[in-house]
Amino acid sequence: MAPIDELFNRLQGQMPTLEPPDEMVDSIMESLPDREEHLPQKASKQQAVLVALRTITSVAAMLLIGLFIYVNQPVKTEAQNAYAYTTDFPHSSTLENMYTRHLQASQSKTISYTQIKRMLYAKN
Repeated sequence: MAPIDELFNRLQGQMPTLEPPDEMVDSIMESLPDREEHLPQKASKQQAVLVALRTITSVAAMLLIGLFIYVNQPVKTEAQNAYAYTTDFPHSSTLENMYTRHLQASQSKTISYTQIKRMLYAKN
């Protein structure tokens, strides 16, 4: 058996008793710091500043998220031309011609970089 095991066995067999139990409790209670019921003035001001800062930053974050959503909304430029295909057909148009014109109008058109440059320089 290891010496530490013998020590534990001896300690388990003993029941400690306190001669003056009230003195020990009193000394422990005296060593504890006194609890202050009120926060110091400086700490309460710091908490008020932190609450105000949290509120301001929360509102700013919500406004930034709203602005991001508003700015990144898809632009619907073809809304004016959505029903144009129903009125600009001659009376002799067939249903197939109407459908092909509708498909051509609704397909997204790709624009190359050079076309964009030309459009920009044409405006200036």
